[in-house]
Amino acid sequence: MAIAQMNWGRMRFPLSDPRMVEFAEALEDVYRLAEVHSGFIWRISDCDSEEQLGALGLDDKVSATVSVWESVEALADYTFETRHGTFLKRANEWFEKVDGPQLVLWDIEHTERPTFGDAFERLENLKKHGDTSRAYGWPR
Repeated sequence: MAIAQMNWGRMRFPLSDPRMVEFAEALEDVYRLAEVHSGFIWRISDCDSEEQLGALGLDDKVSATVSVWESVEALADYTFETRHGTFLKRANEWFEKVDGPQLVLWDIEHTERPTFGDAFERLENLKKHGDTSRAYGWPR
C-alpha cells in the first residue's frame, strides 16, 4: 500500500501577477525536490493538472497537486523538512484563507494514479465525515 494526497489552495492573485513571482519561480524546483525525495512515487504533471482542473470548472487561481507516496512519513518529511516547508510557512502571502481542509490523504495501491476528480471527491468526503478509511488528514 501507498498513500495518495491532494493539497489545494486559492491563490490571492493569478500566477502571472508580479506579487506571485517568488512563488511562481520556485514551483519547478519544489516539484523537482518532491520527485527525487525518498518515498515519492508519482504526481500529476503540470500540463495534466491544468487540463483536469479546468475540466472540473476550477479557475486558474486554484492551485492543486495530486501525488502518490510510499508513506505518510515520507510525505510529511518532504512537506515540512524541505524547501517546500519554507514556502508552506509563508502560504498566507500567496493564498487566500479557505473553509475546510486543504489536504486530503487516502490509501492506494502503488500502481494507482488518481485524478483530480478522485481527489476532490475524497476531499468532500473528508469535509462531510471527518477522518475515515476513505479520506483523512494528517495523522495526529
